[in-house]
Order: sequence, then C-alpha cells, then structure tokens
Amino acid sequence: MNDLPVLDPQPLRDLLDMGAAPELVQELITLFEEDVPLRLAMLKTALAALDARQTMMDAHQLRGALGNLGLLRFAELAAGIETFAREGHLERVPALVEALPAAYEEARLALRACYPPA
Repeated sequence: MNDLPVLDPQPLRDLLDMGAAPELVQELITLFEEDVPLRLAMLKTALAALDARQTMMDAHQLRGALGNLGLLRFAELAAGIETFAREGHLERVPALVEALPAAYEEARLALRACYPPA
C-alpha cells in the first residue's frame, strides 16, 4: 500500500481540461476536508458496534470518494477495510482504522500542495 503515490493528480486535471473552473476543484477539496472526518467517525462507530455490513458500506463509500479525487494511498486503505469487513474479519480492521487520520492529513496536504487556493 505504501508503494502507491499519495495523489494521482490526473482525475482533477481531467476536470480542468474539460473546462471546469479552478474554483470547482477548490470546492471539491473543501468538500473533502469537511466530509471525510464525518465519514471516518461513521466508520469508527460502525466498527465499534461490530457491524460488519455498515463498516463495509462506509469504507466502500469512502474509497469511492477518495478514488474520484485521485487519492490512491488513502483509497487503498479504505479498500482494505472494506475487504476485511466484507469477509467478516473485523478483528483486522482496527489497525487500518487507526491509520486513517494520518492518511487523511497526508491526502489533504497533497491536494493543497498540488492545487493551492488562488
């Protein structure tokens, strides 16, 4: 997982190349910064309740959102959580969940470095 780059800038560059305003990219980054901490809290709640189905669904939604932004390393972490939850191995999920805050911060900084506010 750590072999993956933190950010593949291509998905957001593709938006810009298709004519999207740079403000849209900034709005997407702001939404990421606001939404992901809430998603992480929901995932932790599902895990604490030992709800494998909800943990899997929360991780799946998080993975998709991260993938759309090109956040490869963070998305791979969410994919691991999704897989373990789907397979009923919730005992393997806490270690990955503990890595989420650092992955979030790493991804946030990468986005802001690649797409600084105007």
